[in-house]
Amino acid sequence: MVIKKICCIGAGYVGGPTCSVMAMKCPHITVTVVDKSTERIAQWNSDKLPIYEPGLDDVVQECRGRNLFFSTNIKKGINEADLIFISVNTPTKTLGHGRVRLVAQS
Repeated sequence: MVIKKICCIGAGYVGGPTCSVMAMKCPHITVTVVDKSTERIAQWNSDKLPIYEPGLDDVVQECRGRNLFFSTNIKKGINEADLIFISVNTPTKTLGHGRVRLVAQS
């Protein structure tokens, strides 16, 4: 299978920058980053990105509109994708097996 379209669910600190670099390195692949936050998507589509990483502005400016897109239309992004990259918050487990246990150090 040839991957032509990638959808990333989550335009946060991992999804946005990671998929921006994917778009830069793979100009033949369309990368759409989707998120339910209209404010965050509006920032990705503006000149004031919601996240600072050195060089990220240049990467997004180079790719946005060419093969990098940011959208709130999650259903469309998923339906059109050949590959789906999920980058959403993972809550820390507080109960049961595998929970995070804080240990005081002396």
